[in-house]
Amino acid sequence: MQDIKGFRGFCFDPAVTGNLDAVITPPYDVISDEERDALAARSPHNMVHVLLPREGEGRTRYERAADTFERWIDEGALKQDDAPHFYLVRQTFTDLVGDTQVRKGFFAAVHIPDPDQKLILGHERTFDKPIEDRLRLTEAVKANLGAVFVLYGDPEGMMTPFLEEMEKRPAEFSAHTIDGVRQEFWRILHNERIAEFLRGKRLYIADGHHRFQTACAYREAMHARENAEGPRPYDYVLMGFVAFEDPGLKIYPPHRLVPRPEGFEEAGFLEELRRWFKVERVDADLPGTVEKASGDCVMGVAIHGGGQYLLNLKKVDRTEFLGDDRGPAWRDLDVAVLHRGIIERILGIPEGTVFKYEKDAENAVKAAETGEAGLSFLLRATRAEQIRACAEAGEPMPQKSTYFFPKLPSGGVIHRLA
Repeated sequence: MQDIKGFRGFCFDPAVTGNLDAVITPPYDVISDEERDALAARSPHNMVHVLLPREGEGRTRYERAADTFERWIDEGALKQDDAPHFYLVRQTFTDLVGDTQVRKGFFAAVHIPDPDQKLILGHERTFDKPIEDRLRLTEAVKANLGAVFVLYGDPEGMMTPFLEEMEKRPAEFSAHTIDGVRQEFWRILHNERIAEFLRGKRLYIADGHHRFQTACAYREAMHARENAEGPRPYDYVLMGFVAFEDPGLKIYPPHRLVPRPEGFEEAGFLEELRRWFKVERVDADLPGTVEKASGDCVMGVAIHGGGQYLLNLKKVDRTEFLGDDRGPAWRDLDVAVLHRGIIERILGIPEGTVFKYEKDAENAVKAAETGEAGLSFLLRATRAEQIRACAEAGEPMPQKSTYFFPKLPSGGVIHRLA
């Protein structure tokens, strides 16, 4: 069973740092180089100084991150709570159609299970290079600087009274982050009833697969180094929890911007598509047409110098179209049909080719119109139940199959590993 508990988190003290708008950030992997530099200029306490450190003064980037982190603690910018807490977070944001949304969650420390326990499941492949980078940073600062974002099931609303604590008193601290999200935080003393409810739950990683694998690698390295008896802080990882049923849980589709293959010819492409899809020309509002279309697998394509089309997969044998090397949960994904069926099989673009991604469908269409993309493919959002099915089947999705928005912030609470 899961071992989930409150912890003595480190939080920024606004009396020392000033406005937390200049301190708390989105996670490191969605911050561009330009944004990193702009954030660093906001405050000497901005999280990018440790999340995305720079080399200098004869020190490696990891050494400088460690120096900065320890200085924040020494000067009181980061203060550790006296007792174990859960940390509630309420995120208020504007969705892609301009509506205001609210998502509620909380942070806790979770014991890292053995791999064969299958208690925490992911849906993405991970890669060695980012794990190596994050591992070196973790070894330097000895802390989880950002949370692994996990989903859990609560169809009966058992956690509602716990989350409604946010409605009973003002937030203890808050920040507006650069992604346009208002982040509000509350401390709640460790509650064994909450821990007990979650112990029976399987957790599904929504975002932060590399952070989770980094935590696993760090624990393994520390066990080999210390050979300690009993649980240690590094046996736990910081996780942010959101229920599948939360009305503010939004999953956006990362649309694909694909280069025009050599020798591409629109008429031949459409002819090959019609073997598998019903193809309809769309003269206006391709994003809206895709959004409103019905069907098991629907997507759109805008071709630079050509037309825009709605593609609706026919009642075909998906094993014949996509191959039998992956399971039914994977073949059920629109993004799998796009990658394996269209991009690789019809267009002949090799598996693993890196594309640009765009979460705004209108911008994706404009990219095809301007020539930034040879072809822009518009997808519908992957559904939460598809994520759960692929995770349970051990079927990693194609890269960038989901875009959870908003991300969980870095710097709201930090879990120390020493």
